[in-house]
Amino acid sequence: MATKKSIRKEIPEGLRSAFKELEKMNKYSSILSDNALSVVTDWIDTGCMALNAIASGSLYKGVPKGRITGLVGPSGSGKTLILNKIIAQEQKKDADVWGVVWDTENAYDPGMVRNVGGNPDQIHVNPVHTVEDCRNQIVAFLKTVIADKSLHGKVIIGIDSLGNLASAKELKDAEKGKDAVDMGMRAKAIKSLMRVIPYMCAEANVTLIFTNHIYDEPANMFPSLIKCQGGGKSTVYLPSLLIQLAVTQEKVNDDRKKEKDKFIPIANRIKGVNLRALSVKNRHAPPFLETNMYLNFKSGLYEYSGLIEMAEEYDVIKKTGNTYFAKDGTKLGMKAAFKNNKVLWDTHILPGLDEALQGDLVFSSEADRLEIEIDDMESEMEAIVVEDD
Repeated sequence: MATKKSIRKEIPEGLRSAFKELEKMNKYSSILSDNALSVVTDWIDTGCMALNAIASGSLYKGVPKGRITGLVGPSGSGKTLILNKIIAQEQKKDADVWGVVWDTENAYDPGMVRNVGGNPDQIHVNPVHTVEDCRNQIVAFLKTVIADKSLHGKVIIGIDSLGNLASAKELKDAEKGKDAVDMGMRAKAIKSLMRVIPYMCAEANVTLIFTNHIYDEPANMFPSLIKCQGGGKSTVYLPSLLIQLAVTQEKVNDDRKKEKDKFIPIANRIKGVNLRALSVKNRHAPPFLETNMYLNFKSGLYEYSGLIEMAEEYDVIKKTGNTYFAKDGTKLGMKAAFKNNKVLWDTHILPGLDEALQGDLVFSSEADRLEIEIDDMESEMEAIVVEDD
């Protein structure tokens, strides 16, 4: 993508003095390109390259580190499994990473964590009942992490799921045997949670991922692509990345028609689901990007799912009949040839596809930034030469 080059100009003396005053009051106050709190410099792999692409504009990035990400969708769309997969991917990269999860359903299973490659001995689970308790506990935890710089970037917080939290008033009414009348207190408490934690997460470089259920608004003549979530509008406004999931098709075992399986309930034959992921909000790449993925209920997201269609769209590969060809004319074979064929992907598809994606989707790249810095240095050298003359 051609980005507009900028040459950093000298700051006017009046503004320089004003900025110095701001920097005395706010230790993170700085020029945007140097701002440690505003600029995302690291990412967490989701385990699925296509999901990485719609989240960050690159096959090799993923969800932004130190920011809030929402995974929302109907029941059975794999929200918790994807949350665990993201934690597992970061633990593979760095063995010192911990997952700290606030569990609202009391159903966190160590076997599920192991299946996706995570370490249940490095996941701390906190059963929680109310939004207020969840907020207070997370804030207290983040204060401790902020104070210890050795923990910065070493923690992923999960809330599973946000919409299942009651308000303190609901719980109190239920305990007294009264009809639980919330009066909007839950939505206000979730809004408070979402307002308090973004700055703290950025300061500690802690990634927070919440899951939530979605539903259609009744009697809506003009339905939105962004579905309603439990907990009010703040669940849409506050995350820097919001991924909406939908189940498109169930996948069954190949032997489902065998005689020996005819008495097995259909639920036991389902091994995964095809999902559609839509980035309904994104601060780091264009929003409303969509991809298809395959989620296996045991192992999580399939790394290469959705990439064949993406590569065709960007003309990295071409299909003639049932056979695929690389851009240089190399015959790649039929669709089955791509399955878990790392050499094929790494050699003929991924480099060209990632370059095309970054050129189309990334707002600016590290290469662009370095090019700008080199231009700045060249301009300064030219100015020095002129002065010497």
